[in-house]
Amino acid sequence: MVTKYSIKDLEHLSGIKAHTLRMWEQRYGVIEPHRTDTNIRYYLDEDLKRLLNISILVKHGIRISKVSKMSSKEMHEKVLELSSYKGDYDSQINSLKVAMLDFDQELFEKVLNTAIFQMGAEEAFKNIIGSFICEMGVLWQTNAINVAHEHFISNLIRQKLFSAIDQLMVSSNTNEEVFVLYLPDQEMHELSLLYLYYYLRKNGRKVIYLGQSVPHHYLYSVFKTTGARNFISIFTTRPFSEEIRDYYKDLDELFGKEDCWFHFTGFQTREETYVSDTDEDRFRFFANVEALKNTVLHREAEA
Repeated sequence: MVTKYSIKDLEHLSGIKAHTLRMWEQRYGVIEPHRTDTNIRYYLDEDLKRLLNISILVKHGIRISKVSKMSSKEMHEKVLELSSYKGDYDSQINSLKVAMLDFDQELFEKVLNTAIFQMGAEEAFKNIIGSFICEMGVLWQTNAINVAHEHFISNLIRQKLFSAIDQLMVSSNTNEEVFVLYLPDQEMHELSLLYLYYYLRKNGRKVIYLGQSVPHHYLYSVFKTTGARNFISIFTTRPFSEEIRDYYKDLDELFGKEDCWFHFTGFQTREETYVSDTDEDRFRFFANVEALKNTVLHREAEA
């Protein structure tokens, strides 16, 4: 399947303004737009990858006139060299996009390992991986990536997160509030949930991690067994839009008058919210994973 991008898509995905891109096309021929039978401009995967590399190089101060003369191999080598620059988050995130689109594990490892070495795992995950996960959502919604891209990069990031999680100390405070992290039934997009798991554990929160595809009726038994009252989930593809309101209603009825709270984010939560008749604060919705993470980490858990 061929993915086609408008110039606005390229602007959003690369950070290069559309008017700048048009000027670069005319003056330097950085990319050549394709045209439909009705003369509408569009771009392909190779154009996006080239533009991502160009964006990285220009942000590092290399003149566009020089960049435009580089071959794809020369660009790739220069991007690898520049990926070690500390704190250049936009360029590092763009480098991860290129690594994903090209299935380039070497580039991924160099960018992320260097960032972890320079700033530590927590800062690298916060400033690079967190933002990249949000960018992945945009790429997925615009069909810029497919299942193979997502699995490739998700498995690499998952390995890094598991490695970091394994090095964290488990809280021994039995009176501490517990957070239950889970994905709804048939939801398999786990990366953002793992990211939250790492940060909650890193910041001393006690977590029960249930992972992928958990039917909601099992959550009540977790509450009764453990006393955990804060549930966190990310709805990327499930429940389907036409099912999501019933999902909230079923949870509300399942937990009745129990003091339990649900923190939700994800693509499927963007339009439909729900207010419980039992507790108007029971369901809490967040614009993205970062907003959810920051809210949970910067407020006291429910007493």
